[in-house]
Amino acid sequence: MDIVVIDDHNLIRSGLIAALAESKFKVVAEASSVGEGLAVINKFKPVIALVDVNLGASSGLDLIETAISQKSTCSFVVLTMHDQSEILERAKAVGASAFVTKGAPILELIEIMNCISDGSNKFMKAGELQQSKPAIEFNLTNRELEVLSLLPTGVTASAIAGMLFLTEPTVKTHLSAIYRKLSATNRAQAVSIALVNNLIIQ
Repeated sequence: MDIVVIDDHNLIRSGLIAALAESKFKVVAEASSVGEGLAVINKFKPVIALVDVNLGASSGLDLIETAISQKSTCSFVVLTMHDQSEILERAKAVGASAFVTKGAPILELIEIMNCISDGSNKFMKAGELQQSKPAIEFNLTNRELEVLSLLPTGVTASAIAGMLFLTEPTVKTHLSAIYRKLSATNRAQAVSIALVNNLIIQ
């Protein structure tokens, strides 16, 4: 059963491929961006695509919406580090078949994939969900939330880049956006505002 893995983190792609090695699913291609993802879907025509919500500066949900508009017959499983109900609802809206948080057991992911390959049309999910109203109110992206969560540790922009597999200029761009959206002038103020509004937990 051919599948593709689309995630901008090389370690996560490798981990998924290794975890699925003993299953009936065969990873025929992998990609790290929307453009690469659409290309491998069109080329290999997989039964299932595992798609991360965050693909660099782009969204995996946009990839799904585009692929479906291009008449792809592939089923899409959304993967995310952020267990937010708002993302789940958007995933449903764009046509995904399932929503799986990266903290969910691999056996739950495989079970969902088995259901999809057996022809199930029911939207499925694995992993706990939580509301994230403050993040929505501040209009922070998932990547900005990831960067924001690391600020209380005092690590440098360069260190954050290494942790999230981004370039330092990209991290600095995210920091500027975070400060602007939170109306903060520096890191300390941004952390303080984030803590008060439950955007991060220290």
